[in-house]
Amino acid sequence: MRPTPEHLLPAQPAIIIMACLFVFLSAVWAFVITKAMIAIGIGAMALFIAGAYAFAHRHALKPL
Repeated sequence: MRPTPEHLLPAQPAIIIMACLFVFLSAVWAFVITKAMIAIGIGAMALFIAGAYAFAHRHALKPL
């Protein structure tokens, strides 16, 4: 059975995207404080995940 958007909680995508953006901001702050390049990598990955999740959720809501 294919999952449909009706089975998702309405706040679930927003919570995941906001959490990824929070991780991104935390990584930028950690880079400013420590100058560790790993923080930039973590921030970039979090930003990519937030974008991918928003893209996937947006297309899941479109009718076929």
